[in-house]
Amino acid sequence: PTARRAQVGATSEAPRGAEGPAAQAVRRYFEAWNRRDMQTACEQFSDDCQYEDTQYADAFVGKAALEAHLNKVADALPPTFQFCIDDVADGGEVVGVQWHVENNGEALPFTRGCSMYRADASGKLQVGFDVPEPAPLKPGSAGLGLLSVASRLIAEPIRAIPLICWILYVTIVFFSNGIIPGPDATQLDPATWQEVLGLSLNFWLVAPLLSFSPVIHPGLEGIFNLLLAWAAAFAGFLSDGRPGRQSGSMLPTVLGMQLLTNAIYLPYLVIRSPETSTAASYDELDPTEATISESRVLGPLLAFVGSGSVLWGLFARSEFGGIEERSASLIELLSGDRLGSSFVVDLVLFAFFQGWLIDVRGVAPDELSALRAVGKYVPFLGLCAYLTLRPALPRGTQGP
Repeated sequence: PTARRAQVGATSEAPRGAEGPAAQAVRRYFEAWNRRDMQTACEQFSDDCQYEDTQYADAFVGKAALEAHLNKVADALPPTFQFCIDDVADGGEVVGVQWHVENNGEALPFTRGCSMYRADASGKLQVGFDVPEPAPLKPGSAGLGLLSVASRLIAEPIRAIPLICWILYVTIVFFSNGIIPGPDATQLDPATWQEVLGLSLNFWLVAPLLSFSPVIHPGLEGIFNLLLAWAAAFAGFLSDGRPGRQSGSMLPTVLGMQLLTNAIYLPYLVIRSPETSTAASYDELDPTEATISESRVLGPLLAFVGSGSVLWGLFARSEFGGIEERSASLIELLSGDRLGSSFVVDLVLFAFFQGWLIDVRGVAPDELSALRAVGKYVPFLGLCAYLTLRPALPRGTQGP
């Protein structure tokens, strides 16, 4: 954080020559932290340093542990967050600092703190001790995660939409009774788990190949497999989690969506790293993820599976009758089935949020407007078309 006059009567910017080596090292540490230059920040500490933050249970011992901690904190905070020095008490080898946190120049509530530092004979900081405004618990990484979410909501309030939808989704789909049909997840209904097993055996419509596959309503099987194909289509956005991005790889999210769909996807939209002005490049991606995400086969393959799922629901298993008869029986089934009803909710949410990652590839806003519109607003097949027809990522390192 940059040092400045931050309160009446308290001068935080003392002449460097008037301060001892330890106080100057502390100021360099704060300045490097606010630039997110953690290597320079850690250079102010001795190799055997020990840093204790009272929000965490244990101290960070050694430069490597300290740098890892600082990078973790920096990744959780937007670049607009700055640690600002209010006052410095220079006691020679021992230095006290009073500070607060600002966002875009505005002081944030409940972010004041004091720190104590002790230097060795060479002027390197050997011991650091942070005391933020007190909390009843030691939140540690959990508190940092909440702060990360809060900072993203402050910077981009639109992220509140998937957050609210996720809270409602989890509450209604997993824990409510009476809002959608069937018992909630806590009741461990045997019929529901039997249904899950049966649908899993027809994963991506392999049932005709399995003589032991249970007979389930083809409409429900069609909805289930369309949902899985739709969830898999988001693998086309793995560049959003390329190395160097704070939110990390998107691959675990895409894999998790095959099991828990929007319970996994919606939180990702909340916590994913903010966009940068620099376009992504193919060479930045993990090689395996690049092969999956940038394949021209992905869109047509998933369109085939999704369309086949719809046709399966309409025409497979002749014992379920014609389209009118099986539609009526499907509606009757969904009216009392928690799992099937949740699939319908998932399809609606996918349709609403499928376009939220369309613009992450660095294409200028005035380019490809028609293709963008199709990818955003035409459910499923529009997304598959976008994955097939979008421009390839450029070669050469660009940046996160």
